[in-house]
Amino acid sequence: MAGLRGASVDNLDDVLVRAREAGVRKIITVGTTLEESKKAIEIAENLSDKKLQIYASVGIHPKDGKGDVEKFGLLSCFETLKQIVGSSDKVVAIGECGLDYYLGSRGQGLGTSKKERWFQRELFDGQIKLAADVDLPLITHCRNAWGEIFGLIENLKFKTENLKGVFHSWTGNWEAAKKALDLGFYISFSGIVTFKNATDIVEVSKKAPMKRILIETDSPFLAPEPYRGGKNEPKNVRIIAQFLADLRGLPFDKIAEATTENANRLFKF
Repeated sequence: MAGLRGASVDNLDDVLVRAREAGVRKIITVGTTLEESKKAIEIAENLSDKKLQIYASVGIHPKDGKGDVEKFGLLSCFETLKQIVGSSDKVVAIGECGLDYYLGSRGQGLGTSKKERWFQRELFDGQIKLAADVDLPLITHCRNAWGEIFGLIENLKFKTENLKGVFHSWTGNWEAAKKALDLGFYISFSGIVTFKNATDIVEVSKKAPMKRILIETDSPFLAPEPYRGGKNEPKNVRIIAQFLADLRGLPFDKIAEATTENANRLFKF
């Protein structure tokens, strides 16, 4: 996954040229609001070519999409999302969705109130059900909410065999990773894995089965070292692949082939 969020109309062509030059052949551009989901489809339909196929994921992020829910209501948002999914065969996933209980440096932030947490759970639960209903994988966001997010996924897994997905930009420890894997989900590593303080994430990247890992950029965020703090873009997915190859003592091509095969399997490219 190498998203195109944050690329302006003026520089998007240049971003895609650099992606092609880096060997990127498939990109999922991820929606986080209703409007961004529609834009993701527009990009996927208009900018794909023989060398670089672009796909879309549509969803409502627990932080970015809050305005949609406040404006339209939960049920209306779910109905609109389902319509968006059906509008294009370029849609390959539901998300980015999930739970974000970030507390911030002073213990205040997203998901700290009971009302906020209820809202996020309801929003995520509806998108889990949508993903199962339309038989598309979830692109899942989790921050400080592992127990609750596993519980919501597990609850629906008992009712359907259709539910599948990936925890994007993994930030959990190995215990959380084992639970995610037990649920049948994939684990995706972003530029965070290259950061010097990413001890837990590095451990997971070494231990996770090769058949269950993906790589991504989460552009324009989370640029890998040595570009940390700068604007990220899809071409940098090579840096993450090389980092994982070095960690595992494998050739670059082995990681590239494995993660490509895994993405093809999950998203049915």
